[in-house]
Amino acid sequence: MRAKNILKLLLPLLMLAGALSAQRKDTARIQVMARAQQNSILLRWAVTKAGAWKLCNQYGFELWRYTVLRNGQVLLKPEAQLLNTQPIKPQPLLAWQEICQKDNYAVIIAQAIYGKDFEVSGGGNNGIAQLVNQSQELEQRFALSLYAADNSFEAAKMAGWAYEDNTAKPNEKYLYRVRALAPANRMRIDSSSAFVGMADKRELPKPANIGAVFGDRNVILSWDYSLLKHYYNSWFVERSKDNGITYERAADLPVTNFNGKEKKASPRMYFIDSLQDNNIMYRYRVRGVSPFGEAGPPSDPVTGKGKHLLVYTPNIRSNNINEKGVLELNWEFETAGNKLIKGFTLNQAPKADGPYKPVLNNIMPDQRTLLYDKLEPSNYFTITAVALEGESSTSFPVLVQPVDSIPPVAPTGLTGTIDSTGVVKLSWAANTEKDILGYKVFRANMAGEEAAALVDSVWMRTTFRDSVGIQSLNSKVYYQVTALDKRYNQSPPSAVFELKKPDVIPPTSPVLTGYKVANDIVYLTWIPSTDKDIAQQVLYRKTVTATNTSWEPVQKLAPPVNNFADQTITPGITYAYLLLAKDSSGLESKPMQPLTVTVPYNPAKGMVRSFNATVNRQDRYIELFWKDDLTDVVEYQLYKGEKGQAVTLWKILKPGTNRITDDQPRINTEYQYSIRAVLNSGATGHSKMISVQY
Repeated sequence: MRAKNILKLLLPLLMLAGALSAQRKDTARIQVMARAQQNSILLRWAVTKAGAWKLCNQYGFELWRYTVLRNGQVLLKPEAQLLNTQPIKPQPLLAWQEICQKDNYAVIIAQAIYGKDFEVSGGGNNGIAQLVNQSQELEQRFALSLYAADNSFEAAKMAGWAYEDNTAKPNEKYLYRVRALAPANRMRIDSSSAFVGMADKRELPKPANIGAVFGDRNVILSWDYSLLKHYYNSWFVERSKDNGITYERAADLPVTNFNGKEKKASPRMYFIDSLQDNNIMYRYRVRGVSPFGEAGPPSDPVTGKGKHLLVYTPNIRSNNINEKGVLELNWEFETAGNKLIKGFTLNQAPKADGPYKPVLNNIMPDQRTLLYDKLEPSNYFTITAVALEGESSTSFPVLVQPVDSIPPVAPTGLTGTIDSTGVVKLSWAANTEKDILGYKVFRANMAGEEAAALVDSVWMRTTFRDSVGIQSLNSKVYYQVTALDKRYNQSPPSAVFELKKPDVIPPTSPVLTGYKVANDIVYLTWIPSTDKDIAQQVLYRKTVTATNTSWEPVQKLAPPVNNFADQTITPGITYAYLLLAKDSSGLESKPMQPLTVTVPYNPAKGMVRSFNATVNRQDRYIELFWKDDLTDVVEYQLYKGEKGQAVTLWKILKPGTNRITDDQPRINTEYQYSIRAVLNSGATGHSKMISVQY
């Protein structure tokens, strides 16, 4: 019966059995953990499947230790030692009697291994616990026994799932291997290992970032368990009511997370504790429990008191504006709540959903009426009861609107555009009055004509689209805007905005009539456009290549200029020229046939300035060197040949090179060398030739 009572407290752990069952595979495996102590090494292991757990309880395990390091040196051959002379498996039932008297976790493990039945009850006979007991009893035994072993190392040793190596030495490091002795034909269970030495001893870390939210006779604690989940799998919450002098556990059982395998599991763990008295100052701290049953150091405490929640809410009953324009506001509030509040606050906002701004503070707790004269054209008011502690409470909002017969000011900043299709876009500056409802837009087709409204209802935005006929006789249209407030008071009209209709007929095209190339300058002439409103002539140019389709502007010329000298050309390039005219409306003439001009290149300009050679008969080479003032060289081409024979291409050199060595000359031979430069434009300069007798 004692085991059953303990199991009732662990009913939520049944969810773990279902999770393990859902992860079944053909092969089970052993998982091993190790922790170094001052004079020993602790080992804990477990199998991953309930069926393997049952077999290993029957056949047991064997534990091998391999000494890998000694005095910081790797051994040539690890020293193997079997640490157990008999299979490591659960102690006989009678041997559990003493530990079960003082360790509840040992009771759970003993009941899971030897109990005739393992029924966990937490509700009626028709509850989910009964269904789980009937269908997953083995998983329940497996899961709950592993949980209990994680909280009691001594109980885990009794169950054959833990070992303490007291023969370990400080100057050595070991590989521990745990192997299941169950027959492989019953179930394959993979072994596992842990690599550790006594020098790896580390203190357990201290939990941090403990949060606490105190409410009415309760507190919600939270902490980030994910940061320390490799150290702790259970947690104890401790509280103190005497300023931290003594602490007691807030619950008999540790807090454990069972949601770690969910995809979106929260990294924080939560614990709710009840408070006996809201007037007592409580301190809470959290202490982790490792899988070896070790309790880690406690966290820094969080401190707080319970809060008396305010259950009374003010209710505005009436609001009136007197002949002086002052608001008289009345509200109700339970008299019993006066001692729970500091007073009231009046809040004001332009809209029902806020934002609300406090406008009167420190209203006495027993006051139920007030006067307020700073009214806007439209107001929403609430009354807040400010609690002495905990959250305050606020009334529902009420609308207050004083009498208003003053119209808004006339709108300003009216401007707009009209496109070639007659679509008009207007905009103006928004009025700054807080009770503005919208606007009305008016249009006239002639100067001095009475404008007509373009919308029947109120226009809410400060932009407006209109459409006018481009082909009609009037060349301009005229717009005005008025503003309306929420009482439908209308402002005077804005200043008249005059808008010129667009010119949709492009100008006639200018015609290029001739050109002349002299001294690397292209001189162009043309017949200008005959339209009177020509504002600009734009000359475009592009290099003529198979892939180039991009025209670039060369010069903008005012009418009636009819010639231009292009001095930015590069000799050896073929150019195409195009001339367009633009009128005052920005319309551009249609392009005519381009004029193509080829600028000849003078090869003399691309010739190197000097070309010389030196002969070194002792080391058997001829060194050639040259100088030039060219800035756009792509490459140098060197030609070579014996005297009386044609020269052929010998070397191609990169720009910036000014010398080269011919290390294969023949004795008593006269050579002819020639060099020429290839420029960016593709043109080549004149060749310069020298003769060298070797």
